[in-house]
Amino acid sequence: MFTNKSKQHSHHKKCINDISYLRMAALYGANGAGKSNFIKVLRLLTNCIKAGKVVSYADDLKFKLDDECKTDPISIGVEFVADNTVFFYTVSFDKTGVLYEYLSKDSANNEKRIFEREFDNGKEDISFYDNYADDPKNQMFIEMLSEKFVGRNELLLSILNDKYANDFTEVPVAYNWFTETLVIVQNNNEYSFPIAHVMESDKGLLNYANKLIGRLSTGVNGLSVSTYKLEKNEENSFIFDRLDKDPETVGETRSGLTGDFTNYIKEGDKVIAKKITSSHLDNNGNQVDFGLGLESEGTQRLVDFIPLIYGMIKENHVYVIDEIERSIHPIIIKELITLISKNEEINSQIIFSTHESCLLDQEILRTDEIWFAQKDNGGATRLYSLSDYNVHKTANIENGYLNGRYGGIPFLSNLTDIHWSDEE
Repeated sequence: MFTNKSKQHSHHKKCINDISYLRMAALYGANGAGKSNFIKVLRLLTNCIKAGKVVSYADDLKFKLDDECKTDPISIGVEFVADNTVFFYTVSFDKTGVLYEYLSKDSANNEKRIFEREFDNGKEDISFYDNYADDPKNQMFIEMLSEKFVGRNELLLSILNDKYANDFTEVPVAYNWFTETLVIVQNNNEYSFPIAHVMESDKGLLNYANKLIGRLSTGVNGLSVSTYKLEKNEENSFIFDRLDKDPETVGETRSGLTGDFTNYIKEGDKVIAKKITSSHLDNNGNQVDFGLGLESEGTQRLVDFIPLIYGMIKENHVYVIDEIERSIHPIIIKELITLISKNEEINSQIIFSTHESCLLDQEILRTDEIWFAQKDNGGATRLYSLSDYNVHKTANIENGYLNGRYGGIPFLSNLTDIHWSDEE
């Protein structure tokens, strides 16, 4: 998300190699405008990189309202900042496999190729840095990669990271951005990370959670993490089997009765279970503990957000969140986004989709941080920024948006024309 000339919220503006980008971005649009698809594409690319290969069902993902798109490959490209360096990564593929893959970095305002790969006429053509192939050993390595080591559906980025990271030092920096720095929270009811284990392991996070949750008027007086040794039985043996295969992983289950999530870790020959408990005060002022699954969906989502907000302060991540306001009261979500906006110590970036118009406030977001998704006459999604309009710094952009001045809203037919009692 690049900047305009606005001087509002100057601390939102970050610069790397004379390239300016923004710390926040909000994406608005009608239902079905394509906001969630934007986030799903990032999830798809990240999953492919983690798996080391593209999906085999590529044709099912293509845009179906344009005949040309039915034959064109899927192409995804992301420009990002990692280790104070601007990278660009793109991949094109179809059901036959990878057709094109490219990774570059910006150096002194010049794009420098790290690798480029193209499949043409039944042959893989791979190249690396300029003059890399001048060395006969490097040329032999390229030929081996092309002919034997790179499968049609495999990603070169993942292969180089797994096997040749020391030879191409920029590759693991780019790979880790997708697998560690980028955090995607989609619109579903499940936690995106093992929150009980994370809170129990980081006392600073748990303290921050208790400070914040007590101020959000949810009725929750405090949070804690209960832990216990899990005794193996027939019903939970799959947890032990999984942790035996991968002792570094964190297992998770959800109770069908209470909705509680429980995390499991391996400690020596024991399995330790962890889950979050919320506390309330009864009518006598006594503390009463609840499983978090018994709280409202909005309260659970707020608890889920706490590590993200804490991580924005402590880490340098990119958070992409679909429908950030889901199940959360407008006053609370506005207060949380304002908290993030005004904190000058935050280095993380947050990109979110939303329908919540109360966030359309120039006291919270710059005009170039507000984006709209709208479908054209062919059903394709187009993204554009509020900064494309000549908006005065005192303008009430919420009213303007709801009145259709900037687009990105649904246009409804006359619902009074519906004959509710008619039977077909």
